[in-house]
Amino acid sequence: MRCRVESPVKVSDLGFMLPASTSLLWGAVCVQVALIVGPIYFVGSMFWVVPICFLVLSLLLFSVERTLPLLLAVTVALPSTVLSDLILPGGVRLQEAFLLLACFFALIDWVYRRHLRIIHTPADGPVLFFLLVTCLSVGIGYLYSNEASVIWRDARFPLYYVTFFVVSYVVSGRSALRYYVPLLVALGLVVAVEYVLEFVGAIDLSVGERFVRVARLQGMVLPIALLLVVSELVFAPRRWGRPLLLFLFIPIGLAFVLTVGRSMWAVFLIGLVCIAYMNSRLRGGDSRWRSAALVVVVLALLAGTVFSFQRFTGASIGAQVFERSRTLVEYEENVHVLGRIFSYAVALEASAEHPLLGHGQGKTLMLLNFNEDMLRFDWTRAWTIDSLYLTILVKMGVLGILIFFWMYARIMRLAWYAFHQSDNPQVRSFCAASFALLMGMLALGIGNASMINGRFALVYAMLFGMVAVIAREVLEGEAHAKTE
Repeated sequence: MRCRVESPVKVSDLGFMLPASTSLLWGAVCVQVALIVGPIYFVGSMFWVVPICFLVLSLLLFSVERTLPLLLAVTVALPSTVLSDLILPGGVRLQEAFLLLACFFALIDWVYRRHLRIIHTPADGPVLFFLLVTCLSVGIGYLYSNEASVIWRDARFPLYYVTFFVVSYVVSGRSALRYYVPLLVALGLVVAVEYVLEFVGAIDLSVGERFVRVARLQGMVLPIALLLVVSELVFAPRRWGRPLLLFLFIPIGLAFVLTVGRSMWAVFLIGLVCIAYMNSRLRGGDSRWRSAALVVVVLALLAGTVFSFQRFTGASIGAQVFERSRTLVEYEENVHVLGRIFSYAVALEASAEHPLLGHGQGKTLMLLNFNEDMLRFDWTRAWTIDSLYLTILVKMGVLGILIFFWMYARIMRLAWYAFHQSDNPQVRSFCAASFALLMGMLALGIGNASMINGRFALVYAMLFGMVAVIAREVLEGEAHAKTE
């Protein structure tokens, strides 16, 4: 049997990259000068950010595999106050710059390495149609004379779902489980440390009666990380070991409670019940009682961590948790809940005017917002609504909401399918956590629109892509087994 050995690349073939290339050297010098002098006039006091970003981009040059983890880290770990100061020329945000870079590298790889070969996943169609209906809503926004700046501020976030195709093209199931899942948990730990330090720095430890709610956008990673940790404990405890998983659970769970976010609590509780249910279906027999005990033990561990921290700091965490939970029942006593309910009524009235295609991106509504300083409600013009479903309904209409649910249901079905068909504990762990998270996010969508408003749409798009990739590989494994 003869093997064909390809000839190595000769130095002469790379002449355009050698130092003897005068044009390349002068080009590099001009770029360096522009990076040092130009930002002083355009970025102001933060001019040093551009050379650093260029250095990072140089390290990532033509490597979409390294760009995606950095994109995830920047999106999750950096606070909004930092990202707001890192607006690049043209209004491009830092995470968007990395996303564009990843798309550019993936395009080069698709053209020159894979020769325009398209790699399909079972969720390509729904995601593509969601992106198309988003583009259609941009045109409708211009048709209804919505403000252009608001149109693109609205549209940029649902368009983040193009990340799905970058992930499904580049990331393999093995790398998703080996690198991205641990990265998400590590980022959850980083955000947890940020939250705890901010909380301790804000309260008066000498008195211990003051409570400061820590509520930042990056806190959305906390229920994601918690469900991943719990799922690893249930389905793949040997991968990291139970002691390490419990060590990760405690600080993340503590920061999760300090957010005092009722909707995020609902996400975690629903997700926890889903993981317990999936475990009972997998194990069979008398595992239902064990699954119920799992829910009780996890909640008890979470409560024990919080009350131990409260006893150490003297902060009135338990009272705040009770007060926030009480408003779920006695909502008429909470001005913020009443204001949100009023905004829902206004959004429903607006959606009835253009039910099929909506008002397009850039639609604004006049809503009542409670003024904490004046202790009264004031009319404000809002470009977003604290509800995923109403936001889509107002801006994309019934067509948009149907396509979104199609995409969402497809990802949930793939996670459920891969969980039951795979024998790999890591695949089961990730798919169970993903399905549980998606079930919880259905409840979160009632009072939160982070899936299409805000930078965390990138995180959800990456999760969708990883679920689709793993499901594709499970399907390919089944097809290969049948042929044998």
